[in-house]
Amino acid sequence: MFRTRILDRYIMRELLAPFFLSIAVLTLALFLQRIFRLVELVLSKGSSLAATGKLLLFIMPGFLMMTIPMSLLVAALTAFTRLSSDSEVTAMKASQVSLYAMVRPVLTFSLLLFLVTSGIAHFVAPHSTYAFKAHLFNMVKSRAMVGLEQGIFSSTFDGMVVYVDKMNSLDDIRGIFISDERSANEPYAILAKQGRLITNPENFNVTLVMEQGSIHLQPRAEGSYALMSFDTGRLYLDINRGGLRRGDASGRDIDEKDSLALLQDLRQARREGKATTAIEMELQKRLSVSYACVVFGLIGAPLGIRRSRTGKSAGIAISIGVILVYYFVLGTAARLAGSGALSPAMATWVPNGLITLGAVFLLIKKGHELYFGIGPRISAAAYRFVSLFRKKRQAP
Repeated sequence: MFRTRILDRYIMRELLAPFFLSIAVLTLALFLQRIFRLVELVLSKGSSLAATGKLLLFIMPGFLMMTIPMSLLVAALTAFTRLSSDSEVTAMKASQVSLYAMVRPVLTFSLLLFLVTSGIAHFVAPHSTYAFKAHLFNMVKSRAMVGLEQGIFSSTFDGMVVYVDKMNSLDDIRGIFISDERSANEPYAILAKQGRLITNPENFNVTLVMEQGSIHLQPRAEGSYALMSFDTGRLYLDINRGGLRRGDASGRDIDEKDSLALLQDLRQARREGKATTAIEMELQKRLSVSYACVVFGLIGAPLGIRRSRTGKSAGIAISIGVILVYYFVLGTAARLAGSGALSPAMATWVPNGLITLGAVFLLIKKGHELYFGIGPRISAAAYRFVSLFRKKRQAP
């Protein structure tokens, strides 16, 4: 028992360093996809660093939901590749330590990460996504205020030039001029005596309400002029280009609701006879993201044990290949579910089940040191195919 605890702690230490290093690298890679848009908020839109930093915190759970399973696979493969290349696996087997005993700390770590990822996927990430959208709305809403700064022609909003003569407050705007060229075929100008801004945090939009105004359309023929007057008019200001979306009546999209709320929506949709594919796919996706920790924990250790001496780079290369295959299969199945060819449950769990069976098979094969010669046969067949192809190209 004492020797088992020492072995478990030793293997766990081998896992932790590459795991946290992988999380840092993968999360940074995902951050780089968003960093340019966030820098634009700071530099060109006048947002503060503190406000932009909050956005980074809000998108972190969504990143961790993906990087935790990947980092586990990289850690397991890297650790066992190192143990195998240094002949420590051979020494353990010589001391009558089975592969299953070596894998035990990996599976324990996998189950712990499964619980952590489940909590993030089902509860933390949805609320964080909604908080991200709400915070971004507040930042962009202030951009709307800057866009209506008095005495300045502003092109803050795409396709529009806005000018206000006087702006005492959001509810007291005087002398409004708007040139709207969003539709190239029918540009127009709006003049209004006064107006006010209305912000709706539920639907995340900003509306300019104008009073005692007129709309001047571009003449379609020489000698004609179109003019329309109004007592009250509304103009929706598009601030959703910052990444905001409109959700349902509650103001939340599917990915912004926790799983308990989605289950309630699912039951209600079924009672009302509405389509439930989108809700089911979101729930299954969250379950699958969590389950990936178990699959990657099962497959990582046996894949890392190799006959030849290879460095840590081999484990990283294999990890990338496994990750690409796993998410390619799940992505293809998800597209089939979206087209109606498969149910959301089948699209998620048939690929997961097959990959799990493959992981268990690999674990048993390495645990009992079974040799089928599949790898050399595939290599030999590939070599013969390449040689035949070269001969045909060289033939006159």
